[in-house]
Amino acid sequence: MKGLGTGVTALAVVAMASSAQAVVVDGSSAGDGYGAALAVQTVQTQFGDSGGAGTGGGELDAAYAQISGGRLFIMLTGNQEGNFNKLDIFIDSVAGGENALSGTPDYDFNPGGGWISSNLVGLTFDTGFAADYHLFGRSSGSAYEVDFIDRQGGAAALVPGSAGSAATVLDIGSGSVLAGSLGPNASGTSLTQNLDFGFNNSNTAGVLGGTAAANAAAAAAVTTGMEFSIALADIGNPGIGDTIKIAALYNNGDHNFLSNQTLGGLPGGTGNLGGNGAGGFTGDLSGVNLNNFAGNQYFSIVVPEPASMALLGLGGLAMLRRRA
Repeated sequence: MKGLGTGVTALAVVAMASSAQAVVVDGSSAGDGYGAALAVQTVQTQFGDSGGAGTGGGELDAAYAQISGGRLFIMLTGNQEGNFNKLDIFIDSVAGGENALSGTPDYDFNPGGGWISSNLVGLTFDTGFAADYHLFGRSSGSAYEVDFIDRQGGAAALVPGSAGSAATVLDIGSGSVLAGSLGPNASGTSLTQNLDFGFNNSNTAGVLGGTAAANAAAAAAVTTGMEFSIALADIGNPGIGDTIKIAALYNNGDHNFLSNQTLGGLPGGTGNLGGNGAGGFTGDLSGVNLNNFAGNQYFSIVVPEPASMALLGLGGLAMLRRRA
């Protein structure tokens, strides 16, 4: 490396790499170095155009992700209504998984009786996407709650699951799902590290209400929404060069009536998907096949080399060893 021969030592390069600004998981992308959006909303929302904190409405404006320090950071700008509507995030990070979701495992208990995860049965993702993990968040207006489930390919009825919540003030707050925490039907161990989340529902711009094509510039300009950080170790340890695929869907509280807010987005003119893909309520998502809509309703990020390795290169590493 030419720079190392002109007074910049390998140790200094390491110091520069390690001093990069850490991501603050607070529901805002400001100053976090996410870079360009990996997906921008393409259709207006039929789940209500939010006027800001406490006013209702839900939209997904743009998706960002980065990998740093052995963790995956996901930022979804927009709004989530405080009525327990679910932000469903499915992660495809290891071999296996399900392209069409089965009725198992059982999780997300309904106080009225039963596990409402069974309502996801039949949901079919785009070809090439097979869900391994399910992260979902919901807001009551006074608290934001997050659950994380390893679906294990639908092979077991009871699976490791974790849940956590944090108080919010005007729908702005942050918290963690603690390592080792278990959901009500979990078996075995779950998260090895905390899953951090932030929620900032203050957006008043972005996409409008309706079904017309979205204003992409307005959607991309939103900087607040729902942010998550999870250890790569808790999503199967994908390695350098592996691709992680993420599908973000805005759903109702029972996971059985999808809005038209997905990232990647649906074509302009698309209304709520509901349970049959055309806005009808059927009690589950068995009629929703995302292959029926143009584009991919997911976005991707490749696991990079650690920053220090990328900056040093093999020559720099050799020099560092000689100096040791």
